Amino acid sequence: MRKRYTIYGIYLFIWGFIFSGCAYRYQERDNTPAGLFRRGEQAMEEHRFNEAHFAFSQLIEKYPQWKYADEALYKKGYLETVLGEYSSAVESFEQLVADYPQSEWRFDAALWSGLIGELNACKGVQNRNEKNNRSKTDIDSEIYNKIKKLEAENDELRRQLQMLRNLLGE
Repeated sequence: MRKRYTIYGIYLFIWGFIFSGCAYRYQERDNTPAGLFRRGEQAMEEHRFNEAHFAFSQLIEKYPQWKYADEALYKKGYLETVLGEYSSAVESFEQLVADYPQSEWRFDAALWSGLIGELNACKGVQNRNEKNNRSKTDIDSEIYNKIKKLEAENDELRRQLQMLRNLLGE
């Protein structure tokens, strides 16, 4: 009688383990491109950004020719932006633009790359190598020169706009 309860208990334990959430952790991970992509998207939905970043990075590294690799690269760049890794994000977006010229994500990637670049320029962020080698005066004069250049471009655009208004008779 005791042996029957033991076997029955083991049987219930195994079924309980299989249908519980614990079984998922011990399953073989699906390392196909579709599996990595699903894992990345699931992690993004659950706000586990580092895990999602890892999944998309592995997908891009192992399967760069997969049909949704461009989307994975875009999401990787987006996650790097969320995680505050701006220089890595710009690299990811620029890689997408260069490696996938027909991608539907190309425009968005170029836009994000430009926005992050402008944000970094406004904050005076440079690469670590540049930052160590440049003095504050050099950086200030560079920012001053950029501002003067933008003001000159703005004046030129105002002049051209006025010429168009004159031609249209407004």
